[in-house]
Amino acid sequence: MMPCSVIIIAYNSRDFIPACLASVREALIDIDSEIIVLDNGSPYPLTTEVKEMFPEVIWLESKENLGFGRGCNLAATHATKPYLFFINPDTIVSKTAFSKTLKYIQEKPKAGLVGCRILNEDGSLQWACRRAFPSPLAAIFKTIGLASLFPKSRFFASYNMTYLDPDQETEVDAISGSFFCISDELYKTLGGFDESFFMYGEDLDLCFRAKKLGYKNFYFPETNIIHFRGQSSKTRRFRSYLDFYNAMIIFNRKHKQFHIPLFLVSIGIFFASLVGIFSRLIPQFWKMIFDIGIVFAVAGPISLDFAVLLALSIWFPLMCLGDYSSPQLDGSHYLKYLFPIQIAVSLFAYFYMHEPPAFIASVFFALGGVIFWRRIWFWGLYFYRIFSKQRHRSIIVGGSSDSLHRWFNQYDLIPGMEILGCISGVPDQATDENRMHLLGHVNELKSICQRTGCRELLIYSNRSGYREYFNDLILQDLPLKQYLLIDGEKKGDFALVNLKYLD
Repeated sequence: MMPCSVIIIAYNSRDFIPACLASVREALIDIDSEIIVLDNGSPYPLTTEVKEMFPEVIWLESKENLGFGRGCNLAATHATKPYLFFINPDTIVSKTAFSKTLKYIQEKPKAGLVGCRILNEDGSLQWACRRAFPSPLAAIFKTIGLASLFPKSRFFASYNMTYLDPDQETEVDAISGSFFCISDELYKTLGGFDESFFMYGEDLDLCFRAKKLGYKNFYFPETNIIHFRGQSSKTRRFRSYLDFYNAMIIFNRKHKQFHIPLFLVSIGIFFASLVGIFSRLIPQFWKMIFDIGIVFAVAGPISLDFAVLLALSIWFPLMCLGDYSSPQLDGSHYLKYLFPIQIAVSLFAYFYMHEPPAFIASVFFALGGVIFWRRIWFWGLYFYRIFSKQRHRSIIVGGSSDSLHRWFNQYDLIPGMEILGCISGVPDQATDENRMHLLGHVNELKSICQRTGCRELLIYSNRSGYREYFNDLILQDLPLKQYLLIDGEKKGDFALVNLKYLD
Protein backbone atom coordinates (compact mmCIF):
# COMPACT_ATOMS: atom_id res chain seq x y z
CA MET A 1 0.00 0.00 0.00
CA MET A 2 1.42 3.39 -1.03
CA PRO A 3 2.08 5.91 1.78
CA CYS A 4 -0.32 8.83 2.19
CA SER A 5 -0.75 12.12 4.02
CA VAL A 6 -4.16 12.96 5.50
CA ILE A 7 -4.81 16.71 5.68
CA ILE A 8 -7.62 18.16 7.81
CA ILE A 9 -8.47 21.87 7.98
CA ALA A 10 -10.34 22.49 11.23
CA TYR A 11 -12.51 25.54 11.78
CA ASN A 12 -15.02 25.56 14.63
CA SER A 13 -14.95 21.76 14.69
CA ARG A 14 -13.76 20.82 18.16
CA ASP A 15 -16.97 18.87 18.90
CA PHE A 16 -16.49 16.57 15.91
CA ILE A 17 -12.77 16.35 15.24
CA PRO A 18 -12.01 13.85 18.06
CA ALA A 19 -14.41 11.33 16.54
CA CYS A 20 -13.02 12.12 13.09
CA LEU A 21 -9.42 11.55 14.19
CA ALA A 22 -10.36 8.35 16.02
CA SER A 23 -11.88 6.95 12.81
CA VAL A 24 -8.90 8.14 10.74
CA ARG A 25 -6.45 6.50 13.15
CA GLU A 26 -8.34 3.19 12.91
CA ALA A 27 -8.56 3.35 9.10
CA LEU A 28 -4.81 4.04 8.73
CA ILE A 29 -3.68 0.89 10.54
CA ASP A 30 -1.07 -0.91 8.38
CA ILE A 31 -0.69 2.14 6.09
CA ASP A 32 2.48 4.26 6.11
CA SER A 33 0.87 7.61 6.77
CA GLU A 34 0.89 10.96 8.50
CA ILE A 35 -1.98 13.12 9.73
CA ILE A 36 -1.76 16.91 9.47
CA VAL A 37 -4.36 19.11 11.18
CA LEU A 38 -4.46 22.89 10.74
CA ASP A 39 -6.55 24.84 13.26
CA ASN A 40 -7.66 27.58 10.87
CA GLY A 41 -8.21 30.51 13.23
CA SER A 42 -11.19 28.89 14.97
CA PRO A 43 -13.16 31.02 17.45
CA TYR A 44 -13.09 27.92 19.68
CA PRO A 45 -9.56 26.49 19.27
CA LEU A 46 -8.79 22.80 19.65
CA THR A 47 -8.09 21.91 23.26
CA THR A 48 -4.83 20.61 24.67
CA GLU A 49 -6.73 17.52 25.82
CA VAL A 50 -7.63 16.63 22.23
CA LYS A 51 -4.06 17.18 21.03
CA GLU A 52 -2.69 14.95 23.78
CA MET A 53 -5.08 12.16 22.78
CA PHE A 54 -3.61 12.12 19.25
CA PRO A 55 0.14 12.58 19.70
CA GLU A 56 0.87 11.17 16.23
CA VAL A 57 -0.86 14.14 14.58
CA ILE A 58 1.18 17.04 13.19
CA TRP A 59 -0.64 20.05 14.68
CA LEU A 60 -0.50 23.40 12.89
CA GLU A 61 -2.17 26.68 13.85
CA SER A 62 -3.18 29.85 12.06
CA LYS A 63 -4.13 32.98 13.98
CA GLU A 64 -6.62 33.97 11.28
CA ASN A 65 -9.10 32.12 9.11
CA LEU A 66 -7.20 31.60 5.87
CA GLY A 67 -10.10 30.02 4.04
CA PHE A 68 -10.25 26.39 2.99
CA GLY A 69 -8.03 26.47 -0.10
CA ARG A 70 -5.27 28.59 1.41
CA GLY A 71 -5.35 26.49 4.58
CA CYS A 72 -5.00 23.28 2.54
CA ASN A 73 -2.06 24.70 0.62
CA LEU A 74 -0.32 25.65 3.86
CA ALA A 75 -0.88 22.21 5.41
CA ALA A 76 0.21 20.46 2.20
CA THR A 77 3.66 22.07 2.45
CA HIS A 78 4.23 19.84 5.50
CA ALA A 79 3.15 16.65 3.69
CA THR A 80 5.88 14.17 2.76
CA LYS A 81 3.93 11.24 1.25
CA PRO A 82 3.19 10.57 -2.46
CA TYR A 83 -0.60 10.65 -2.05
CA LEU A 84 -2.70 13.30 -0.32
CA PHE A 85 -6.12 12.89 1.26
CA PHE A 86 -8.07 16.05 2.03
CA ILE A 87 -10.96 15.43 4.44
CA ASN A 88 -13.26 17.66 6.44
CA PRO A 89 -13.12 17.58 10.26
CA ASP A 90 -16.87 16.91 10.49
CA THR A 91 -16.52 13.48 8.87
CA ILE A 92 -16.16 9.91 10.09
CA VAL A 93 -14.34 7.61 7.70
CA SER A 94 -14.98 3.90 7.28
CA LYS A 95 -12.28 1.36 8.08
CA THR A 96 -11.55 0.84 4.36
CA ALA A 97 -11.79 4.46 3.20
CA PHE A 98 -8.05 5.02 2.74
CA SER A 99 -6.93 1.51 1.77
CA LYS A 100 -9.55 1.00 -0.96
CA THR A 101 -9.22 4.52 -2.36
CA LEU A 102 -5.41 4.24 -2.48
CA LYS A 103 -5.62 0.92 -4.28
CA TYR A 104 -8.14 2.33 -6.76
CA ILE A 105 -6.19 5.49 -7.63
CA GLN A 106 -3.01 3.48 -8.19
CA GLU A 107 -4.86 1.26 -10.67
CA LYS A 108 -5.99 4.32 -12.68
CA PRO A 109 -2.91 5.91 -14.29
CA LYS A 110 -4.84 8.98 -15.50
CA ALA A 111 -6.87 9.46 -12.31
CA GLY A 112 -6.96 13.06 -11.15
CA LEU A 113 -9.14 13.34 -8.06
CA VAL A 114 -10.93 10.33 -6.57
CA GLY A 115 -13.81 10.72 -4.12
CA CYS A 116 -15.80 8.03 -2.34
CA ARG A 117 -19.49 7.68 -1.50
CA ILE A 118 -20.42 10.34 1.06
CA LEU A 119 -23.42 9.73 3.30
CA ASN A 120 -25.48 11.90 5.58
CA GLU A 121 -25.70 10.73 9.17
CA ASP A 122 -29.02 8.98 8.39
CA GLY A 123 -27.35 6.94 5.64
CA SER A 124 -28.75 8.86 2.66
CA LEU A 125 -26.43 9.90 -0.16
CA GLN A 126 -24.97 13.41 -0.21
CA TRP A 127 -25.45 14.51 -3.80
CA ALA A 128 -22.35 16.72 -3.73
CA CYS A 129 -20.07 13.66 -3.82
CA ARG A 130 -20.45 13.58 -7.63
CA ARG A 131 -21.23 16.64 -9.72
CA ALA A 132 -21.08 18.20 -13.14
CA PHE A 133 -19.48 21.59 -13.62
CA PRO A 134 -22.06 24.35 -13.04
CA SER A 135 -23.89 25.68 -16.08
CA PRO A 136 -26.54 28.43 -16.29
CA LEU A 137 -29.22 25.93 -17.35
CA ALA A 138 -28.36 23.48 -14.55
CA ALA A 139 -28.44 26.34 -12.04
CA ILE A 140 -31.91 27.39 -13.22
CA PHE A 141 -33.26 23.84 -12.96
CA LYS A 142 -31.78 23.44 -9.49
CA THR A 143 -33.04 26.81 -8.22
CA ILE A 144 -36.64 26.44 -9.41
CA GLY A 145 -36.84 22.82 -8.22
CA LEU A 146 -37.00 20.94 -11.53
CA ALA A 147 -33.86 18.98 -10.62
CA SER A 148 -35.62 17.67 -7.50
CA LEU A 149 -38.87 17.06 -9.36
CA PHE A 150 -37.16 14.98 -12.08
CA PRO A 151 -34.15 13.38 -10.34
CA LYS A 152 -33.77 10.63 -12.99
CA SER A 153 -33.63 13.04 -15.92
CA ARG A 154 -30.20 13.67 -17.47
CA PHE A 155 -31.51 17.00 -18.77
CA PHE A 156 -32.96 18.44 -15.55
CA ALA A 157 -30.72 16.72 -12.95
CA SER A 158 -27.38 17.17 -14.68
CA TYR A 159 -25.64 19.06 -11.85
CA ASN A 160 -25.89 16.47 -9.04
CA MET A 161 -26.15 13.54 -11.46
CA THR A 162 -29.01 12.00 -9.48
CA TYR A 163 -29.87 9.90 -12.55
CA LEU A 164 -26.77 7.75 -11.94
CA ASP A 165 -26.70 4.58 -9.86
CA PRO A 166 -25.09 5.55 -6.50
CA ASP A 167 -23.46 2.10 -6.31
CA GLN A 168 -21.71 2.39 -9.67
CA GLU A 169 -18.16 3.66 -10.20
CA THR A 170 -18.38 6.67 -12.53
CA GLU A 171 -16.15 9.23 -14.20
CA VAL A 172 -17.53 12.63 -13.19
CA ASP A 173 -16.66 16.28 -13.64
CA ALA A 174 -16.15 16.95 -9.95
CA ILE A 175 -16.20 15.31 -6.55
CA SER A 176 -16.68 16.77 -3.06
CA GLY A 177 -13.89 18.53 -1.19
CA SER A 178 -15.01 16.86 2.04
CA PHE A 179 -13.06 13.70 1.09
CA PHE A 180 -10.83 13.08 -1.89
CA CYS A 181 -7.46 11.65 -2.86
CA ILE A 182 -4.93 13.17 -5.26
CA SER A 183 -1.29 12.41 -5.98
CA ASP A 184 1.17 14.88 -4.52
CA GLU A 185 2.79 15.19 -7.96
CA LEU A 186 -0.47 16.28 -9.62
CA TYR A 187 -1.34 18.58 -6.72
CA LYS A 188 1.96 20.42 -7.15
CA THR A 189 1.57 20.49 -10.94
CA LEU A 190 -1.81 22.20 -10.50
CA GLY A 191 -0.34 24.63 -7.98
CA GLY A 192 -2.69 23.43 -5.26
CA PHE A 193 -6.00 25.13 -4.57
CA ASP A 194 -6.76 28.56 -6.03
CA GLU A 195 -6.65 30.80 -2.95
CA SER A 196 -9.04 33.36 -4.46
CA PHE A 197 -11.82 30.97 -3.40
CA PHE A 198 -12.24 31.62 0.32
CA MET A 199 -14.78 28.89 0.96
CA TYR A 200 -16.71 26.72 -1.52
CA GLY A 201 -15.90 26.30 -5.19
CA GLU A 202 -12.21 25.51 -4.69
CA ASP A 203 -12.87 21.78 -5.17
CA LEU A 204 -14.75 22.43 -8.43
CA ASP A 205 -11.89 24.60 -9.64
CA LEU A 206 -9.26 21.95 -8.80
CA CYS A 207 -11.28 19.27 -10.60
CA PHE A 208 -11.73 21.54 -13.62
CA ARG A 209 -8.00 22.24 -13.91
CA ALA A 210 -7.18 18.53 -13.53
CA LYS A 211 -9.52 17.68 -16.42
CA LYS A 212 -7.98 20.40 -18.58
CA LEU A 213 -4.63 18.63 -18.18
CA GLY A 214 -6.18 15.38 -19.42
CA TYR A 215 -6.80 13.67 -16.07
CA LYS A 216 -10.07 11.99 -15.10
CA ASN A 217 -12.00 12.47 -11.86
CA PHE A 218 -13.77 9.44 -10.42
CA TYR A 219 -16.63 8.72 -8.05
CA PHE A 220 -15.69 5.50 -6.23
CA PRO A 221 -18.60 4.06 -4.17
CA GLU A 222 -16.93 0.92 -2.77
CA THR A 223 -16.16 2.70 0.50
CA ASN A 224 -18.04 5.30 2.56
CA ILE A 225 -17.61 8.25 4.85
CA ILE A 226 -20.21 10.06 6.97
CA HIS A 227 -20.28 13.85 6.60
CA PHE A 228 -22.06 16.15 9.06
CA ARG A 229 -22.55 19.14 6.82
CA GLY A 230 -22.20 22.74 7.96
CA GLN A 231 -20.10 22.40 11.12
CA SER A 232 -17.41 24.77 9.86
CA SER A 233 -19.93 27.39 8.79
CA LYS A 234 -22.49 27.27 11.58
CA THR A 235 -21.03 30.30 13.43
CA ARG A 236 -20.94 32.34 10.19
CA ARG A 237 -24.02 30.92 8.48
CA PHE A 238 -25.18 34.00 6.59
CA ARG A 239 -21.63 34.82 5.50
CA SER A 240 -21.15 31.24 4.31
CA TYR A 241 -24.09 31.62 1.90
CA LEU A 242 -22.47 34.74 0.43
CA ASP A 243 -19.14 32.89 0.18
CA PHE A 244 -20.83 30.10 -1.77
CA TYR A 245 -22.46 32.33 -4.37
CA ASN A 246 -19.38 34.54 -4.64
CA ALA A 247 -17.39 31.36 -5.37
CA MET A 248 -19.74 30.58 -8.25
CA ILE A 249 -19.11 34.05 -9.71
CA ILE A 250 -15.32 33.58 -9.38
CA PHE A 251 -15.56 30.15 -11.04
CA ASN A 252 -17.53 31.47 -14.01
CA ARG A 253 -15.32 34.54 -14.39
CA LYS A 254 -12.19 32.39 -14.31
CA HIS A 255 -13.20 29.59 -16.66
CA LYS A 256 -15.82 31.23 -18.94
CA GLN A 257 -17.26 27.99 -20.27
CA PHE A 258 -20.33 29.67 -21.75
CA HIS A 259 -20.66 32.59 -24.16
CA ILE A 260 -22.91 34.55 -21.82
CA PRO A 261 -22.08 38.05 -20.52
CA LEU A 262 -20.72 37.87 -16.99
CA PHE A 263 -23.24 40.42 -15.70
CA LEU A 264 -26.10 38.10 -16.73
CA VAL A 265 -24.42 35.19 -14.95
CA SER A 266 -23.96 37.40 -11.86
CA ILE A 267 -27.64 38.40 -11.90
CA GLY A 268 -28.66 34.74 -12.11
CA ILE A 269 -26.37 33.78 -9.24
CA PHE A 270 -27.70 36.71 -7.18
CA PHE A 271 -31.28 35.51 -7.75
CA ALA A 272 -30.30 31.95 -6.79
CA SER A 273 -28.58 33.27 -3.66
CA LEU A 274 -31.75 35.08 -2.53
CA VAL A 275 -33.79 31.91 -2.99
CA GLY A 276 -31.15 29.81 -1.23
CA ILE A 277 -30.70 32.16 1.72
CA PHE A 278 -34.44 32.51 2.30
CA SER A 279 -35.05 28.76 2.07
CA ARG A 280 -32.29 28.13 4.63
CA LEU A 281 -33.33 30.87 7.03
CA ILE A 282 -36.94 29.69 7.15
CA PRO A 283 -37.11 26.00 6.17
CA GLN A 284 -39.86 25.30 8.73
CA PHE A 285 -42.55 27.37 6.99
CA TRP A 286 -45.38 25.59 8.74
CA LYS A 287 -44.25 26.87 12.15
CA MET A 288 -44.21 30.44 10.89
CA ILE A 289 -47.68 30.05 9.37
CA PHE A 290 -49.03 28.67 12.66
CA ASP A 291 -47.59 31.61 14.60
CA ILE A 292 -48.93 34.27 12.25
CA GLY A 293 -52.31 32.51 12.14
CA ILE A 294 -52.59 32.54 15.95
CA VAL A 295 -51.65 36.24 16.15
CA PHE A 296 -54.23 37.27 13.56
CA ALA A 297 -56.88 35.03 15.12
CA VAL A 298 -56.38 36.79 18.48
CA ALA A 299 -55.64 40.40 17.46
CA GLY A 300 -57.04 40.60 13.91
CA PRO A 301 -60.73 41.04 14.90
CA ILE A 302 -59.73 43.94 17.18
CA SER A 303 -57.38 45.86 14.86
CA LEU A 304 -55.68 44.71 11.67
CA ASP A 305 -52.88 47.30 11.96
CA PHE A 306 -52.13 46.23 15.51
CA ALA A 307 -52.19 42.54 14.47
CA VAL A 308 -49.53 43.24 11.82
CA LEU A 309 -47.31 44.96 14.41
CA LEU A 310 -47.83 42.10 16.86
CA ALA A 311 -47.09 39.45 14.24
CA LEU A 312 -43.83 41.19 13.32
CA SER A 313 -42.81 41.48 17.00
CA ILE A 314 -43.13 37.69 17.38
CA TRP A 315 -42.12 36.46 13.93
CA PHE A 316 -38.93 38.50 13.51
CA PRO A 317 -37.32 37.58 16.88
CA LEU A 318 -38.15 33.88 16.39
CA MET A 319 -36.57 33.97 12.94
CA CYS A 320 -33.41 35.64 14.31
CA LEU A 321 -33.25 33.10 17.16
CA GLY A 322 -33.30 30.26 14.63
CA ASP A 323 -36.67 28.77 15.57
CA TYR A 324 -37.87 28.60 11.97
CA SER A 325 -34.69 26.81 10.88
CA SER A 326 -34.97 24.15 13.60
CA PRO A 327 -37.38 21.20 13.71
CA GLN A 328 -37.37 21.33 17.53
CA LEU A 329 -40.64 22.26 19.23
CA ASP A 330 -39.43 23.28 22.68
CA GLY A 331 -40.52 26.92 22.49
CA SER A 332 -40.61 27.78 26.20
CA HIS A 333 -36.98 28.94 26.32
CA TYR A 334 -37.87 31.75 23.88
CA LEU A 335 -40.04 33.41 26.52
CA LYS A 336 -37.09 35.25 28.07
CA TYR A 337 -36.60 37.01 24.72
CA LEU A 338 -40.21 37.44 23.62
CA PHE A 339 -41.69 38.60 26.93
CA PRO A 340 -39.69 41.88 27.15
CA ILE A 341 -40.40 42.58 23.49
CA GLN A 342 -44.15 42.14 24.03
CA ILE A 343 -44.06 44.46 27.03
CA ALA A 344 -42.42 47.08 24.80
CA VAL A 345 -45.08 46.50 22.11
CA SER A 346 -47.84 46.86 24.72
CA LEU A 347 -46.42 50.15 26.00
CA PHE A 348 -46.04 51.45 22.44
CA ALA A 349 -49.62 50.47 21.58
CA TYR A 350 -51.02 52.06 24.74
CA PHE A 351 -49.13 55.37 24.73
CA TYR A 352 -48.57 56.04 21.01
CA MET A 353 -51.32 54.11 19.24
CA HIS A 354 -53.79 54.84 22.06
CA GLU A 355 -55.14 51.31 21.97
CA PRO A 356 -57.55 50.24 24.76
CA PRO A 357 -56.53 47.64 27.41
CA ALA A 358 -58.25 44.87 25.41
CA PHE A 359 -55.57 45.29 22.76
CA ILE A 360 -52.86 44.98 25.39
CA ALA A 361 -54.39 41.73 26.68
CA SER A 362 -54.35 40.32 23.16
CA VAL A 363 -50.54 40.68 23.13
CA PHE A 364 -50.12 38.18 25.93
CA PHE A 365 -52.88 35.87 24.67
CA ALA A 366 -51.08 35.72 21.31
CA LEU A 367 -47.70 35.12 22.97
CA GLY A 368 -49.20 32.38 25.12
CA GLY A 369 -50.77 30.77 22.06
CA VAL A 370 -47.46 30.74 20.17
CA ILE A 371 -45.73 28.95 23.06
CA PHE A 372 -48.72 26.76 23.96
CA TRP A 373 -49.21 25.14 20.55
CA ARG A 374 -45.55 24.15 20.50
CA ARG A 375 -45.82 22.42 23.87
CA ILE A 376 -49.06 20.66 22.90
CA TRP A 377 -47.50 19.45 19.65
CA PHE A 378 -44.30 18.36 21.44
CA TRP A 379 -46.10 16.26 24.08
CA GLY A 380 -48.61 14.96 21.54
CA LEU A 381 -45.78 13.57 19.40
CA TYR A 382 -44.01 12.26 22.48
CA PHE A 383 -46.97 10.20 23.72
CA TYR A 384 -47.97 9.16 20.20
CA ARG A 385 -44.56 7.56 19.71
CA ILE A 386 -44.86 5.78 23.04
CA PHE A 387 -48.37 4.36 22.60
CA SER A 388 -48.01 3.65 18.87
CA LYS A 389 -44.78 1.74 19.66
CA GLN A 390 -42.84 3.92 17.25
CA ARG A 391 -40.24 4.93 19.83
CA HIS A 392 -36.94 3.12 19.50
CA ARG A 393 -35.96 1.57 22.82
CA SER A 394 -32.23 2.21 23.21
CA ILE A 395 -29.35 1.64 25.62
CA ILE A 396 -26.18 3.72 25.82
CA VAL A 397 -22.76 2.07 26.10
CA GLY A 398 -20.48 4.18 28.27
CA GLY A 399 -21.59 4.46 31.89
CA SER A 400 -18.23 5.82 33.05
CA SER A 401 -18.54 9.09 31.15
CA ASP A 402 -19.23 12.06 33.43
CA SER A 403 -21.19 13.94 30.74
CA LEU A 404 -23.65 11.13 30.04
CA HIS A 405 -26.29 11.92 32.64
CA ARG A 406 -28.01 14.67 30.64
CA TRP A 407 -29.23 12.09 28.13
CA PHE A 408 -31.40 10.51 30.84
CA ASN A 409 -32.80 13.71 32.31
CA GLN A 410 -34.43 15.39 29.31
CA TYR A 411 -37.49 14.29 27.36
CA ASP A 412 -37.13 13.57 23.67
CA LEU A 413 -33.58 14.88 23.36
CA ILE A 414 -33.29 12.43 20.47
CA PRO A 415 -36.72 12.55 18.76
CA GLY A 416 -38.41 9.17 18.53
CA MET A 417 -35.90 7.44 20.79
CA GLU A 418 -36.48 6.22 24.34
CA ILE A 419 -33.20 5.86 26.25
CA LEU A 420 -33.66 3.12 28.85
CA GLY A 421 -30.32 3.44 30.62
CA CYS A 422 -26.67 2.64 30.14
CA ILE A 423 -24.31 -0.33 30.28
CA SER A 424 -20.56 -0.38 30.72
CA GLY A 425 -17.56 -2.67 30.48
CA VAL A 426 -16.32 -1.09 33.71
CA PRO A 427 -19.51 -0.59 35.76
CA ASP A 428 -17.53 -0.07 38.97
CA GLN A 429 -16.19 3.16 37.41
CA ALA A 430 -19.64 4.57 36.69
CA THR A 431 -20.14 8.08 38.02
CA ASP A 432 -22.64 8.67 40.82
CA GLU A 433 -24.97 10.51 38.41
CA ASN A 434 -24.95 7.59 35.95
CA ARG A 435 -25.12 4.79 38.52
CA MET A 436 -28.87 5.16 39.01
CA HIS A 437 -29.33 4.55 35.25
CA LEU A 438 -26.83 1.68 35.04
CA LEU A 439 -28.49 -1.50 33.76
CA GLY A 440 -25.49 -3.79 34.11
CA HIS A 441 -22.26 -5.00 32.55
CA VAL A 442 -21.89 -5.07 28.76
CA ASN A 443 -21.44 -8.86 28.97
CA GLU A 444 -25.03 -9.06 30.28
CA LEU A 445 -26.38 -7.35 27.17
CA LYS A 446 -28.44 -10.32 25.97
CA SER A 447 -30.38 -10.67 29.21
CA ILE A 448 -30.75 -6.88 29.49
CA CYS A 449 -32.25 -6.73 25.99
CA GLN A 450 -34.67 -9.55 26.78
CA ARG A 451 -35.71 -7.77 29.96
CA THR A 452 -36.09 -4.26 28.53
CA GLY A 453 -36.99 -4.87 24.88
CA CYS A 454 -33.98 -2.83 23.72
CA ARG A 455 -33.45 -2.79 19.96
CA GLU A 456 -30.75 -0.14 19.52
CA LEU A 457 -27.30 0.36 21.02
CA LEU A 458 -25.87 3.88 21.24
CA ILE A 459 -22.09 3.84 21.62
CA TYR A 460 -21.34 7.09 23.38
CA SER A 461 -18.42 9.30 22.30
CA ASN A 462 -17.74 12.39 24.38
CA ARG A 463 -16.27 15.68 23.15
CA SER A 464 -12.73 14.38 23.61
CA GLY A 465 -13.36 11.43 21.30
CA TYR A 466 -13.34 8.85 24.12
CA ARG A 467 -15.69 5.89 23.81
CA GLU A 468 -15.88 2.45 25.34
CA TYR A 469 -15.03 -0.50 23.11
CA PHE A 470 -16.42 -4.00 23.58
CA ASN A 471 -16.24 -7.40 21.94
CA ASP A 472 -18.53 -7.50 18.89
CA LEU A 473 -19.19 -11.19 19.53
CA ILE A 474 -21.55 -10.06 22.30
CA LEU A 475 -23.91 -8.80 19.59
CA GLN A 476 -24.22 -12.15 17.84
CA ASP A 477 -27.82 -13.37 17.59
CA LEU A 478 -29.07 -10.03 18.95
CA PRO A 479 -31.29 -7.97 16.60
CA LEU A 480 -29.56 -4.74 17.60
CA LYS A 481 -28.74 -1.72 15.48
CA GLN A 482 -25.52 0.03 16.48
CA TYR A 483 -25.16 3.80 16.44
CA LEU A 484 -22.30 6.09 17.36
CA LEU A 485 -23.63 8.92 19.54
CA ILE A 486 -21.26 11.89 19.27
CA ASP A 487 -21.91 14.42 22.00
CA GLY A 488 -21.65 18.15 21.40
CA GLU A 489 -20.96 21.04 23.70
CA LYS A 490 -24.46 22.50 23.73
CA LYS A 491 -27.86 21.02 24.49
CA GLY A 492 -29.27 19.30 21.43
CA ASP A 493 -25.91 19.46 19.63
CA PHE A 494 -25.09 15.85 18.78
CA ALA A 495 -24.73 13.43 15.89
CA LEU A 496 -26.10 9.91 15.53
CA VAL A 497 -24.38 7.61 13.02
CA ASN A 498 -25.40 4.11 11.98
CA LEU A 499 -22.17 2.12 12.33
CA LYS A 500 -23.06 -0.30 9.53
CA TYR A 501 -22.00 2.42 7.08
CA LEU A 502 -18.49 2.53 8.58
CA ASP A 503 -17.47 -1.13 8.33
